[in-house]
Amino acid sequence: MMSEFSASYHLQTSDQQKAVELIRASNNKGFVFPESNGWVTFIVKGPAFGIRKAIVSLNPGLLVHYSYMEDHGWALSFFEKDELISTYKCDWTEELHIEKDKLDIVLLRELIIKQGNSIEDLEKALDLAEDIGEEPPAYFIANKLGLSYYEWLSADNIGDGSYYKNLVIVD
Repeated sequence: MMSEFSASYHLQTSDQQKAVELIRASNNKGFVFPESNGWVTFIVKGPAFGIRKAIVSLNPGLLVHYSYMEDHGWALSFFEKDELISTYKCDWTEELHIEKDKLDIVLLRELIIKQGNSIEDLEKALDLAEDIGEEPPAYFIANKLGLSYYEWLSADNIGDGSYYKNLVIVD
């Protein structure tokens, strides 16, 4: 079985069109998912990993970049307009290495509470000290944030997007 490689953007808005406009304005192509829990998820065509400067430079609000590589690690970056305001990385390719000195834990807690979710076990998930139920810590945090679209999701595996309902294709 293949390992999961996922990378997606999540714009805090209830307006799907804002993500469509962001992709267009940055001269990219991509896929925009329906709004869910105050987030609009989108994927930019091209290299699946790495954060696109063109997207960030035109970001209209709060933007989250989520990436998960099942056998290697995961990362979460938060941008307010074009500024990186919080970032977390966890890598277990060789040995466990966690970078969370630039993580704004207060922001993360606020976003989780705003979703009506508990912040219990948040530190455990970020420290990978022990398993959090049945799901990987990356899923645990994504679910707490209210992100609906993130599993097995990247420019490399979305194909033409026909698998998803109500997807806006930006060409």
